[in-house]
Amino acid sequence: GALNNDMIGWANDHRLDNTIRYSNAGIRDVQHAAAMQFSNLITYDALYYKGTDAAAYYEAWGDIVGGIGSYPVLGNPHYHQTHDLLDTINHQLVTEVARTTAATLMLLASSPSRLADLKVESYSAGTATVSWKASPEKGVTGYIVAWGPAEKPEAQQTRVAKPTATLTRVAPGSVVSVKAVNAKGLEGWDWARVVVK
Repeated sequence: GALNNDMIGWANDHRLDNTIRYSNAGIRDVQHAAAMQFSNLITYDALYYKGTDAAAYYEAWGDIVGGIGSYPVLGNPHYHQTHDLLDTINHQLVTEVARTTAATLMLLASSPSRLADLKVESYSAGTATVSWKASPEKGVTGYIVAWGPAEKPEAQQTRVAKPTATLTRVAPGSVVSVKAVNAKGLEGWDWARVVVK
C-alpha cells in the first residue's frame, strides 16, 4: 500500500477534520480506525477519481493508495495558490494527521499485504476450488477465505494453511475473498477478490 497525503493543514472552521482520499477500501478503513484510536482527527472519505494526483499510482500499481488531504472535499481555497502560506495552516490539525499517518503505517507495515493471483481453478455443482500465490511475507501462518453474494461477500468463512481452498455451497456470481494472517494474529489489510462464474 501507499499513502499520498496532500494539503493536510487547512481547517475551514477550526474543526480537526480532514478527508481520507483512497483507491483502496482496506487502506481507507485502516486510516479511519487509526484516526479514531490514536488521534482527535475527524475523518471523511472520498474515492479517488481520474485526474487526481493519485491517478499515476493507480495506473501503475492498481488500487493500493490511501491518503489524507483537505482538497477536494473540504474545498481548501488556498490549494495551489500563492496565498497558501504558513499562517493558513492549523498546526494542531497537522499533528493529528501525523498521528493518524504514523498509526496507519505501523499497521500496514506489521500486517500482511494483499495477496496476488487469486483465481478459480474449477467450479462445478456449487463447489469451487480457488488458489492464490503464497504470501511472500515471513510469519504468515494461514489464510482467511470468505465467500458469498456481492452484497454480503464475507457471508461464509474458513481458514486454511496452504494457498488453496475447496469451497462448497458457492452460487454462480459469488465473490471469493482471501487474506493472509500472521503469527501475531494480524490479518492482511485488504482482501484479494475473484468472482465465481
